[in-house]
Amino acid sequence: MKRAKVTEELAYGSALDRLTGGERPAAVKAPEPRPTPPPATSARGGAMIKLSVFLHHEEDAYLENLASTAKFSGGKKLSKTKLIEAMVRAFRTTALDVRGVRDDAELLKRVTAQLRQER
Repeated sequence: MKRAKVTEELAYGSALDRLTGGERPAAVKAPEPRPTPPPATSARGGAMIKLSVFLHHEEDAYLENLASTAKFSGGKKLSKTKLIEAMVRAFRTTALDVRGVRDDAELLKRVTAQLRQER
């Protein structure tokens, strides 16, 4: 079985150079490191982080429904990200007690109880 031969020209030359017989660069430079972008900031100030959230289809559909309801009732369509961000900010103002929570069902029960208490 033949092995593929990788030469410097194949590794570093462009396809156009290989087709047209263009000049090879005298020395191959290492790629320059990209500058790191500044952290995202919110309108309220402060750095933000990116967070991935896994949702079931029904939960995603619920957020889509809220977003569409805002738009079709004369408002502006809200992104799911903005909805989740608002929910987190709202819960920060409550006294939600999560000490000793052992599973998702217990957490849901406490969150629901907290929502009922705040009304």
